[in-house]
Amino acid sequence: MKEAGAVRLGDGYVDLSQPGGLRLRFADYWLRDNCRCRSCRHAGNGQKLYAITDLPADLSASEAAITESNTLRVLWSDGHCSEYPMAWLVEHDLAAVARSKRLRQVELWDRGLIAQLPVADWPALLADPVVELGWLERYHALGFGLLRSVPCEPGTVAEVGDRLGFVRVTNYGRLFDVRSVLNPSNLAYTAVGLGAHSDNPYRHPSPGVQLLHCLESDAPGGDTLLIDGFHAAQLLRDGDPAAFDLLARVPMTFRYSDAATDLVARQTLISIDADGLVRAVHFNNRSADWLDAPAELAADWYRAYRKFALLLQRPELELVFRLNPGDCVVMQNDRTLHGRTAFDPGLGRRHLQGCYIDGDAMQSRRLVLRRSTGTATPHGMQRQDQ
Repeated sequence: MKEAGAVRLGDGYVDLSQPGGLRLRFADYWLRDNCRCRSCRHAGNGQKLYAITDLPADLSASEAAITESNTLRVLWSDGHCSEYPMAWLVEHDLAAVARSKRLRQVELWDRGLIAQLPVADWPALLADPVVELGWLERYHALGFGLLRSVPCEPGTVAEVGDRLGFVRVTNYGRLFDVRSVLNPSNLAYTAVGLGAHSDNPYRHPSPGVQLLHCLESDAPGGDTLLIDGFHAAQLLRDGDPAAFDLLARVPMTFRYSDAATDLVARQTLISIDADGLVRAVHFNNRSADWLDAPAELAADWYRAYRKFALLLQRPELELVFRLNPGDCVVMQNDRTLHGRTAFDPGLGRRHLQGCYIDGDAMQSRRLVLRRSTGTATPHGMQRQDQ
């Protein structure tokens, strides 16, 4: 192994020692694939100009040094030369502690959040990017946000959706009305209470974000109920790891069918990423179909399913509030479960309009606003979710 100042090469790695004791290690192939020079990346859009198969299989670093401008310069065995600013290397440190800091930071919540709802005034949000960014940051951390003073005009929810992202058209249309009707195609279009659920788990992928805009709310009842699915999943994991593992590993079938539609998807109730973090919760008792799994798993899976369902009924986890005309609730559909209390349509009207948008559009808007307002991107923003 040879040494070049604060750089050491060998065994397929480039090791760097930094003042203050920071040590960085990068695999040769990783570093070469992250070269940002103009022959490797398009100068305008940053996209790669080569395929991974264009690099030799036995690629290695031949020489390396840290320049006076605090840049790592590497000469590769294929003759290519790459330069990496040290600040960029530190930002992309692959050590366990650094990677942990880059994971998405979420705030678990329960009914105690009622005193600190993530609220913004819609006209103010439209007028001030700083207000919009602040609301989006809270939405990202909590999994939902509330907008006030949204004009009570039919169709406005789609305008809100297109401002935050891009409205997704489904079999329910570009937007849909939530009110009590005769011969409903969905229990949402009745006056009965609805338990906490995520929408459309019978789609692949399910909508990332749901918006519900209140136009009328004179009827007694019909209060909105929200639950942090990530919090409930964490409680299950802490109390019964085996049950959590079953629900994260074994998918169930969800289905929706009417005269013109037949939608089927298999999804796990809890989804985790490669780091073991919960990335999605899909729960909908009304759309649950059947468990396509070995018979030997069924009894344990249903015990886990029932335990999770009971967690989702805990009053201390339920955030209950009333949507008034002009209020619009925006929810991460793969985290924040929603429901409502029953209402009496004979004593008043309750009319909401809703639409769906994809979650990545809101993530993009938040990051673009960070750039335009000069707000630094924290480590937690590196991870895409929704």
